[in-house]
Amino acid sequence: TAVFTFGCPTVQAAWPDDQPLKIIVPQAAGGTNDTLARMVGAELSKVLGQTVVIDNRPGASGAIGMQSVVQAAPDGYTMGLASDSAALLDVLRPNLSWKFRDALQGVVMIGEQPISIATSAKTTYKTFQNVIDAAKAKPESLAYGSSGIGSSQNIVGEWVASLAGVKFVHVPYKGGGQATNDVVSGQIPLAVLGLAPMLKYQQAGSVRILAVTTPERSKALPDVPTLSELGYPQIALAQWAGLVAPAGTPEPIIQKLSAALMKVLAEKTIREKMLAAGITPKPLNYKQFDVFLKKTVDTWKQVVPTLNIQIN
Repeated sequence: TAVFTFGCPTVQAAWPDDQPLKIIVPQAAGGTNDTLARMVGAELSKVLGQTVVIDNRPGASGAIGMQSVVQAAPDGYTMGLASDSAALLDVLRPNLSWKFRDALQGVVMIGEQPISIATSAKTTYKTFQNVIDAAKAKPESLAYGSSGIGSSQNIVGEWVASLAGVKFVHVPYKGGGQATNDVVSGQIPLAVLGLAPMLKYQQAGSVRILAVTTPERSKALPDVPTLSELGYPQIALAQWAGLVAPAGTPEPIIQKLSAALMKVLAEKTIREKMLAAGITPKPLNYKQFDVFLKKTVDTWKQVVPTLNIQIN
């Protein structure tokens, strides 16, 4: 748990009162979502003059952490770090007692990054096609790591397999940090993960990033092709992250939170840190982000049933 505190002598309005704000991250420490939450939390603490606590609650494809947000009091003191994986919960876990679309509301969109398909430098695969050829030659012989079952990375892995006519073995982790460590060490040959945590290992020569999922190449890796270029135009998406609050949080509080966070995301230092980490800043206020969330949930409901995603 990370705690950011900033002393501020000014008199507080009714909100935020003198109590800490909590950001629940539904993944383990070390992955992209955790990094973003800590980066933004530290600056939000300064803007509001309040302590901001980062609380990691991984497990069940992010359902455990997001449920903690759903069950929190709608008073503006608890937010969740939502990502594309959280927006998948409605379609992948229909038995949950709540629906992402109804139980949570957008506060701010933070940014996005490509999902990368990478291989350990200890393998012989130099191109994406090398991987597909190897998977065709020996079905179910190649394993890829992701940040969890039912994550958007898992979806991309199975979507690629479906379009290419191959079968991979999925190795789910409780966050991108652990999966990154195992592909770097060669424990697993492949990983489908957010670009941000992989960048430094690509630069160090520990992994080879073979493709990215965004419609355009990443500015951080201009030599790495997109899946669209490689013959998979259906897969053109980014891994996004933003903050959500429990439904029923009063709009004036959401408005204040969103405005404070938009101020944080406008800071040059934060934008530079995000870009250096492979994340493109994409601030959307609470109203814009809410529209985006509902559209995203609807999109996944159309795509996911066509893929081989095993939750249990």
